Amino acid sequence: MLTLPPSPLTYYPFSVVAMETEAILSESVKARRRSSSVNDDYSVQKTNDDASQSKLAAVKLGYWKDEFLARFVSMSSEGGRGVHRDPEISLGYCYLSVGARITIIRHYVDLFLAKVGDQAQIISIGSGFDTLFWRIKSEGKKFTRYIEVDFSSVTAKKLRVIRRTNSSALSGLFREDAQENQHTDLHAGDYHLVGADLRQWAELKSKLEEANLDWNAPTLIIAECVLIYMSVSQSEELLSHLTKEFKNLALVSYEQTNVNDDFGRVMADNLEKRGLRLPGIEACHSIELQKKRLVESGFTNGTIDDMNSVFHKKLPAEERNKVLRIECLDEMELLRQLNEHYSISFASRAPELDNFGEPTL
Repeated sequence: MLTLPPSPLTYYPFSVVAMETEAILSESVKARRRSSSVNDDYSVQKTNDDASQSKLAAVKLGYWKDEFLARFVSMSSEGGRGVHRDPEISLGYCYLSVGARITIIRHYVDLFLAKVGDQAQIISIGSGFDTLFWRIKSEGKKFTRYIEVDFSSVTAKKLRVIRRTNSSALSGLFREDAQENQHTDLHAGDYHLVGADLRQWAELKSKLEEANLDWNAPTLIIAECVLIYMSVSQSEELLSHLTKEFKNLALVSYEQTNVNDDFGRVMADNLEKRGLRLPGIEACHSIELQKKRLVESGFTNGTIDDMNSVFHKKLPAEERNKVLRIECLDEMELLRQLNEHYSISFASRAPELDNFGEPTL
């Protein structure tokens, strides 16, 4: 179970990332990882548009608030207008991909920032059209730098949105004037956006160093539905490099789990039929295997919990009831099954920070 402070969690009704429904997200990440061809670049950009429109539709229904999201939705498309999902998709999307995930991830982000102060670094890998930087910056949170990493076709599009003359609400929060590099990377003091392949450590390390990363500073890695789209050996290699390079490191990871039961196999088979492979699925057969990967990659402390427990025990009842009133969901069993197949991990190798008080893995 997740080890949380005695005081109740504060629910943050804001979006953590511009995430897709799970199938859309799968397609986006798979495209990012598999190729740099023009067709794949287009697919990534298109699925990212679809994801943002789906998310904006849920925001407009009142599931949560995100004042920055609309700036990343192409106004040449529907821009979220007229996009409506079935209640099952909407509620599953809200709670699985955003709602309950927001509460826990935001809890750990705030825990990290409170623990390390303004020397904190945050790196969001596979960030897509994430708006977390702007939300925590607008709230007055203090940190040294925030780095977003994704496939270059995604970062190029995000960069163009940020650079629009009417997007001062975005660039106005940067500590320094933004400097663009190769139309894919942006450096602005406390905010950095870089295009890199997460499977290529030399490339990733180089891009991080271009963002003036401090390997000795306490650093939080955010990875949401990322590791399953690379092979187990590749994800272990990435995590191992991170634990070896950083002096004090924490990781928040949202990932599929229990995929080897009947429900999980149906989920995976449906994605396979759509041409969406899951190279890292073996590490997601159980929470124990996810724990094993973390330990073997060098993490020493942490907790892992499935989202069903988060939904029923960690999400405030008033927030659950509020969203349930927006649209009716007859099949609550579907929601339970979906929640049991996603997990949240908080792991660390941070001896100087007492590993945030988390138990040994």
